[in-house]
Parts: sequence; structure tokens; C-alpha cells
Amino acid sequence: MKRFLRLAALAAIVLAAIGFWAKPGYIEFSIPVARHQGGGAFWYERQHAELAFEDTAGVLFAYRQVGTAYPEPQGWATAEAALAFFDKEMAARGWTVAAQGGDGYILPESRLLKPEQVRQYSRPEDRYPEPRTLVAVWPIGGAVEGFHVALVTANPSLLYRLAKGFD
Repeated sequence: MKRFLRLAALAAIVLAAIGFWAKPGYIEFSIPVARHQGGGAFWYERQHAELAFEDTAGVLFAYRQVGTAYPEPQGWATAEAALAFFDKEMAARGWTVAAQGGDGYILPESRLLKPEQVRQYSRPEDRYPEPRTLVAVWPIGGAVEGFHVALVTANPSLLYRLAKGFD
């Protein structure tokens, strides 16, 4: 009986180590964007979340960062210029534009934005269900010139990948 308990404990430790090692976690980007006039940081909000769905095992590890862009410090006069900047930054990290338009559950505001205001990125070597990154840029509105920017990554857990692999 003692031998069985020792083996069970060892198996639990090994499984926990494998689970910890296989956990993909969050994909966080450090994309340098010019600071605001006066020295304020561009990225002012960061969030970590786990998105779970009723019909799928596992989770998506979602990382979100939000910033505000103005024409003078960042040099983007249009949303297209801002998106071109992120296209270049994502390409430098091995991500390519996969689609235009949103994915409501990863980037909720994409439900309210025009498709040309949102870009989806993926890595060519990844397989379904692959990690994804979305960037949205839209005007602040009112009398203020500038843009809201949201960047969200979604990385599927091992259990999520296994569950989706059998769909």
C-alpha cells in the first residue's frame, strides 16, 4: 500500500510538472510607442484574463493593452497610419496580417467598429486553434484629435487546443 501511495504521489507530481510546463500562458508584447507630450506613457491600461466558453474545455489566455494616440507625439494622422505601424511591429515579431475585421469574443469593441478598423494577426507556423493577436484603432471623437488603440492577444490552453482539435 505504501508503495502504491508513493507511486501515486510521484505520478501526481509528474503530471503537475507536465501541466505547468505545457501551460501556454499569456502572450505579452512590448511594442514601443512614442510617449505623450509631457512624458505620459502611451500604453496606460493592461489586463490579463482567461476566457472560458460553455461548449469548449480549456481557456484562452487573453492579454489586453490599451493606449491613446495623438497626431503630434505618435505621428499618426490617420487610423491607417497607426495600423501600418502595428503591421510593421507585428511583422518584426513574426506575426502576419491574417484578416481584417474583428473577433467579438476576444476584442469586444470590434462588434462596434468597422472591419477596416481592426486587424487580426497570426503566425504562419501555428496550427488551429492558433494564438491570435488583434489590434483595433478608432477615432476618439468629439473635438479631440486622436485615436484609441487596443491590442489583444489570445493564446489557447493545451486543453482548449485538444478540445478544438476534435471538433
